[in-house]
Amino acid sequence: MNFQKALDTHNFILMEAAIIESLLRAGKIELHPSLLNALLIYDSAGKTELTRFFDDYIAIARRAGVPILICTSTWRANRERVAEAGVQADINADAVAFLKSVRKRWADSGIPIYIGGLMGPKNDAYAPAEGLPAAAARDFHVWQAEKLANAGPDFLMAATVPTLSEAEGMAAAMGETSVPYIISFVISRKGLMLDGTRLADAFFQIDQSASPKPAGYMVNCAYPSFLEPGSQPAPVFSRLVGFQANASSMDHSELNDSDHVQADPVSDWGDRMVALNREYGVKILGGCCGTGRAHLDYIINHI
Repeated sequence: MNFQKALDTHNFILMEAAIIESLLRAGKIELHPSLLNALLIYDSAGKTELTRFFDDYIAIARRAGVPILICTSTWRANRERVAEAGVQADINADAVAFLKSVRKRWADSGIPIYIGGLMGPKNDAYAPAEGLPAAAARDFHVWQAEKLANAGPDFLMAATVPTLSEAEGMAAAMGETSVPYIISFVISRKGLMLDGTRLADAFFQIDQSASPKPAGYMVNCAYPSFLEPGSQPAPVFSRLVGFQANASSMDHSELNDSDHVQADPVSDWGDRMVALNREYGVKILGGCCGTGRAHLDYIINHI
């Protein structure tokens, strides 16, 4: 079953929990200053750590018999950063190949595992003033979109996007491939994109300008309460397919300044996530900063 059909068919799909932030906090593996965890696939210890995270999350999905989405470690592997790092390897293609090897090891599990080629904004994901204009964003991101798409992931995903303009450009870049794609926004505790755009307006504008339009939209790197689902217009939930939520209800600036992992009770986090699925039809549920196995377990146990 291809990714688009899976999205149309399933009422619930699990997604991975935190990886980059968990690696940073653990301090066992040194991450690249600009490419973060993208180079770990070339290092024995790094590959072992990445595999451990993915195996843990896939095992939870297997226990419940549900599909799971896992994404490449390429959030910062855009053309500019790869060139500045002086890396000659095709990081994006190799990251897809690595996840295919992980999936192959689980071939007998009987659960669908879908691989996403992950992209991020050019600049600080929490500084909307640094977002690119749409045309510049298309030109900037098309290189990475093509690199990922050519490696054969099941879908592409632009994550932690703070502005509508950069999201439009990323949609244009990903739309030029033949791969279905998702755009995931980071939002404020008022349920708005960080540039102040309402989600309903962003979904409508991108759907009108992109060809093809996204397979759906998500929110990530925000606590589930930030969405304020009861205040969102109904059309939002016809296009909002997923939420990867932070473990803490603190603002992004507070989390960035913290020297240790912040987390609200798993039960509060999990109940809010389960409600997004049961009451609003949000299909894809996963974790972002501060989350781990306990958070995915809670979702599985209550859905």
